[in-house]
Amino acid sequence: MRKKSYVPYLFILPAFIIHFCIVSLPSLSTLAMSLFDWNGIGNATFIGLDNFTEIFTEDTVVKIAIINNLKWLVIFITVPIIIGFIVSIIVSRIKKGQMFYRVVYFIPYVISAAVAGKIFTAYMNPYYGINLFLDKAGLTSLADTLWLGNPKIALYSVAFVDNWHWWGFVMVLFLGALQQVDPVLYEAARVDGANRFQELLHVSIPGIKATIAFVLIMTVMWSFLTFDYVYVMTNGGPANSTEILATWIYKNAFTKYRAGYANALCVVQSGICLIFYFIQRYISKKGGMEDEE
Repeated sequence: MRKKSYVPYLFILPAFIIHFCIVSLPSLSTLAMSLFDWNGIGNATFIGLDNFTEIFTEDTVVKIAIINNLKWLVIFITVPIIIGFIVSIIVSRIKKGQMFYRVVYFIPYVISAAVAGKIFTAYMNPYYGINLFLDKAGLTSLADTLWLGNPKIALYSVAFVDNWHWWGFVMVLFLGALQQVDPVLYEAARVDGANRFQELLHVSIPGIKATIAFVLIMTVMWSFLTFDYVYVMTNGGPANSTEILATWIYKNAFTKYRAGYANALCVVQSGICLIFYFIQRYISKKGGMEDEE
């Protein structure tokens, strides 16, 4: 009988310990503290499921935050993915100077969200931002728009900035995947009389379906975990119109000093992410984007 070796497990032990201490243990702690009334400093009082009862029956902001997260998901599962895919196709066909375009499109992704958010907040200032330019251009009606002050469009203004930051990263992922597609497949398609659109439909998309599935999964998860641009640009305002789960969790934990309630919100947020994750996995498998296990 072959003796079992424990040496491989020793190599992954440090990573496992780090993951357990930084990810697993805090996650379990969050689940436990969601059952307590705690201000984050003093003694915690066990209250059972009262926090969850308040979330689903009394907290009106939670409903607004979830709806805003769903709007965010719809925006980011369509606009940046479509733009990133189209631009990646165009850039992949460029023979000279391709690296220049890849760098230019990727630069917004490496800029800090705090920096980019403050810059665009200044751009959208109604007194000295883009409105001043629109007014001088004669677009007076558009110049009166309160990009971050109008509850009806504030969320979309923030989403525009985050999209500006995000789509270049998606483009680079798609571009890298396209470059792994065997050129022989394109040559065979041309021999069979396929045009550019048919090449795209029957060669490019099937060749990068795993990357598309990955981008969709990460977009779903990150749409419910987004925080930075909303916090920097509007802090959930005006009148909670841009409030999302992450900012509401932050406010409850560090402004209202309701750490136990914030932990319960985190559990709800994680549950929603898991639901959408499994839905997306199911759709991807049914669509042939992921191999059945």
